[in-house]
Amino acid sequence: SLTSNRPVVQAADSLLYWLEHIASHGINPHLYPTDSIRSELQQLHTRQLQEGKTLNRLLAEVEYQLTAAYLSYVCRLNFGFLPLEDRWNDSINRIPLKDYDKEFATAALNALRTDANAAFRKAQPSAPLYRKMQEELERVNAWGATDTTDDYRNRLLVNMERARWQYALDKGKKYVIANVAAFMLQAVNEETDSILEMRVCVGSVKNKTPLLSSKIYYMELNPYWNVPQSIIRKEIIPTYRRDTTYFTRNRMKVYDNRTGLQVNPHSVQWAKYAGRGVPYTVKQDNKAGNSLGRIIFRFPNPHAVYLHDTPSRWAFTRKNRAVSHGCVRLQKALDFSFFLLKEPDELLEDRIRLAMDIKPVSDEGKKLAGSEEYHELKHYSLKENIPLFIDYQTVYLSADNHLIYCEDVYHYDASLLKAMDNRKLKP
Repeated sequence: SLTSNRPVVQAADSLLYWLEHIASHGINPHLYPTDSIRSELQQLHTRQLQEGKTLNRLLAEVEYQLTAAYLSYVCRLNFGFLPLEDRWNDSINRIPLKDYDKEFATAALNALRTDANAAFRKAQPSAPLYRKMQEELERVNAWGATDTTDDYRNRLLVNMERARWQYALDKGKKYVIANVAAFMLQAVNEETDSILEMRVCVGSVKNKTPLLSSKIYYMELNPYWNVPQSIIRKEIIPTYRRDTTYFTRNRMKVYDNRTGLQVNPHSVQWAKYAGRGVPYTVKQDNKAGNSLGRIIFRFPNPHAVYLHDTPSRWAFTRKNRAVSHGCVRLQKALDFSFFLLKEPDELLEDRIRLAMDIKPVSDEGKKLAGSEEYHELKHYSLKENIPLFIDYQTVYLSADNHLIYCEDVYHYDASLLKAMDNRKLKP
């Protein structure tokens, strides 16, 4: 408690200062009863107690209010002000998050007993993105209220709240964040203080990329593409009925699900399957022209999505890159494969290059390319699984440390703003 080692008043001044400046975090200062606490503190100073109250009772009430406010402030600032049920507006978009627990609360109280000012300073989020957004919010508030500044301000409030959330999966020192809203991926290695940043294509509004956390464990070179049934029904069948060369042009083969045998696509009455289950499997040949490109990166998830290369390079020039069926297409798939390796390995990197029809660069790799004993690399299991977070942030920090605003392509910000309004969190 606040009075264990020092008077209530001494710690109260620090607490009230931080609570009254909580608007710097994009939170309504009226969330905490600072006026009430100040009134009771004044009674303690003057010894002019309200009728029916004793000094000990007033002291206990003030101590309780201060302790409750402190714990709420510290816990919510570190884990988020919105309850978990208000954070997601889509049942598939639920990245597992941490919440405060008894251990965290006990440590916070112990820190308070040791040094109140230090405890409040330690509670402040220190991530570079968060600090940048705080500075930006201060500037935006100084501009005055216009439609444009209100939009910037709301974007900052939502993303500061998102930035307070903590992933349940530990990031470690080497991790990947794919920001769906920004159409950007950052592969971060804190040990080498480096960030590999690249453009990505994500799911369209109709085929949203799910938000998730997982670990990349495996890369596959020159994958075949087993076309999902939904794509066969909704896209391939209508296209084939207009253009009977579709399967040949796209190097796709058709197999009977019952016998497993390949069949001639022209012998199938596709029109009868447009609205129901298709008793055929469609498989696209690997290598050049394959929709998955030359390399794919797999991680456990219930949505059957993955990160992969793509032959459709044109899409990376678009501003709005929400064009896929849900998977994440990588602009720099080769560089990404090198990032995932536990340590640099010239020969392994050249084997990946060779499999992707890219010239090797090392002497050993060049020798390997002409060797009769060379066997093309088909897959590789990572020695160290790399945490992956597919997230949604409409304000983010670029690799060169600039604050970037993004369009809310999936319209997820509005529900968070509404929840913040309903909880009276917005200042």
